[in-house]
Amino acid sequence: MKKILFALLSLSLLLAMAVLITFALMVSKQATVHTPPSVSARQVADAKDWLKQNLEQFRSSQQSINVQLSQQQLDGLLALSSTAFKGLDADAAFTDSSLNLRGSIALPTSIYQGYINSEISIHSSTQGLQFGEWKIGQLSLPGSMALYIAEKVAERLFPELQADELLASIKTVELGQQQVAFQIEPVEDLGLKVAGAYKNLNQLKDPQAASLPVAVYYQKLSQLRKQYGEQQAISLYDYLYPLSFYVAMRGEQGDVLQEQQALVRAVAIFFSQGAFQKVMAQGFADDLTLEAAPSNVTLAGRRDLLLHFVYSAGLSMAGEQGFSASIGEFKELFDSLEGGSGFSFADLAADRTGIEFAESAKDVNKTELFLTAMRAARSEQAFFPRIDDLAEGISEQSFAQVYGSTDSELYQQKVFFIDQRIAHLPAFFKASNKP
Repeated sequence: MKKILFALLSLSLLLAMAVLITFALMVSKQATVHTPPSVSARQVADAKDWLKQNLEQFRSSQQSINVQLSQQQLDGLLALSSTAFKGLDADAAFTDSSLNLRGSIALPTSIYQGYINSEISIHSSTQGLQFGEWKIGQLSLPGSMALYIAEKVAERLFPELQADELLASIKTVELGQQQVAFQIEPVEDLGLKVAGAYKNLNQLKDPQAASLPVAVYYQKLSQLRKQYGEQQAISLYDYLYPLSFYVAMRGEQGDVLQEQQALVRAVAIFFSQGAFQKVMAQGFADDLTLEAAPSNVTLAGRRDLLLHFVYSAGLSMAGEQGFSASIGEFKELFDSLEGGSGFSFADLAADRTGIEFAESAKDVNKTELFLTAMRAARSEQAFFPRIDDLAEGISEQSFAQVYGSTDSELYQQKVFFIDQRIAHLPAFFKASNKP
């Protein structure tokens, strides 16, 4: 018996040492990739144009489609990813025989102050996706193992995606002059599978979210809608004011923070529309019977500002604050291009106020502050800033001439000014906000 215990102990120690050695080989003190911090409107436009065009092909085609990706489009997609997902930096480069992808991911400081640097290449192939050598830190693995690990991890985390089917849908890869072309078979119910994966990811990130009483608040919103009717334009305040009393009342009998979280999520679902509404409704214990959003509810008298507010609140609840903030910023940069409505600091203010609304549901002190202010409120000025002096309709050329990029000091000063205005609203004001 002692020999068996000794053998098990020795095996456990060996496994622990192997894990530590592997971790040491994978993690580096310095990142090998540093993505440029600024994103141009043109990069955003190229990336979004590419996504829109190919998504439309996927929806409509019943046969194989050819998807091409140039260096400029790839740079735009990686810039979007690196800006949206905190801690990720990525780049790509074409050679005569491969497409080389590199990435650096910052580890959470609670785990280790370091980075995981990775590099892999994609080669031309008539037999599906073929990877070259995969480097993770100081480890080197064959490309076939990279493909196998990617498939197994995706199967484990997102069984709805059916990763094996998605990978098998890539039939050929052809590398040309600074571009790559994929021949892809259409995947049945791709949208539903992606939505299912989102639901799974949301539950992994926040396992308690599924049990929130979102349906309770969604039904309250629906009742208020019937009470108000849809003949006359009203403010979002007319919904949040009575619901703040309801949250406080239910919070006295339970967890006020969870009640506020349910309110924010219900508002994001109820007032949004289309695919965004369906995705936001995924992952809750109680099924929601979705209804079309009311068309007469506004912020500052405008429907578009309401949508900015609720979309950003929903994204912030679903992910990181930096992600939802950058989504709004990308939308405004995109609108500054020819044919768009132009960059709008008013829209950006609505985005950032929506994020602050979501933040009120992530800390009990912020929740109490929000509810107290809203129960004493007499208008939407309690939670939404004035936007009459914020510039709108700024063209791409004008934006570049005045602000340069979203990383410039002048632009950041403007964002700071908006954030300070939001921070001093009664619903978000704290003593620490005083200058």
